[in-house]
Amino acid sequence: MKFNILSIFPEMFSALTGSGVVGQGVKKNLLEVSCTNPRDFTEDFHKTVDDRPFGGGDGMVMLAEPLEKAFQKLESEKQLGHVIYLTPQGAPLTAERVEELAKLDVPITLLCGRYSGVDERLLVRYVDEEISIGDFVVSGGELPAMMLIDSVARHIPGVLGHEDSAKKESFHSGLLEAPQFTRPREVCGLPVPEVFLGGDHKKIEELRLKLSLVRTALRRPELLKDSDKKRLQDLVTELGGWDENLLSSCGLSQTQLESLNV
Repeated sequence: MKFNILSIFPEMFSALTGSGVVGQGVKKNLLEVSCTNPRDFTEDFHKTVDDRPFGGGDGMVMLAEPLEKAFQKLESEKQLGHVIYLTPQGAPLTAERVEELAKLDVPITLLCGRYSGVDERLLVRYVDEEISIGDFVVSGGELPAMMLIDSVARHIPGVLGHEDSAKKESFHSGLLEAPQFTRPREVCGLPVPEVFLGGDHKKIEELRLKLSLVRTALRRPELLKDSDKKRLQDLVTELGGWDENLLSSCGLSQTQLESLNV
């Protein structure tokens, strides 16, 4: 999959492409991340990419002309593909949308805004979709773009070391991921639940699902389906029989379980 980045700070993306999951995807030629700087399409000495807004107001607005020339270049190379503008005004980026983007068979072009935004007419002409990573504001679209690339890359076959890794992460099943444990068997006086040490993979997966349901009920109850809620009472009763140390190992407490009995 190819990602085209339009940003006045292309150097920021070297950290993304040179390390971690995306870096591995690039090395394996499964991912390509290409950056285009709108400043390269300016003609004045200062390489100006912004100007004051019509009608007054705070801040500056990114000029349409340099961005349009950058888009036209990608169009001429048949690399424009699906254009996304990263903005707090966009639709929230969800696990479902990430998976859909990973299945696209065209390049994804990410427009990284700066200052107070981008001339609306440029967005109307070129942008297919506006996406937000949350109800907050950061200094530009570069960090949100990196997050989108990283999340999509995890669903490209071959990028992750284990093909099932992405399927077991939080939100893929609609639930938060269960607690994870590794050596040693005891940390800070807290033990690993014996089921995880027994080698019975069916029992392990069953316990992970139970812990996922309870964790989701406590932290993100809006994610639960009606069928999940029906199972909760039995799970609360079962886990309520654990001692406090074992519950603590899983990030739980009797008080939390009791709150789910309401």
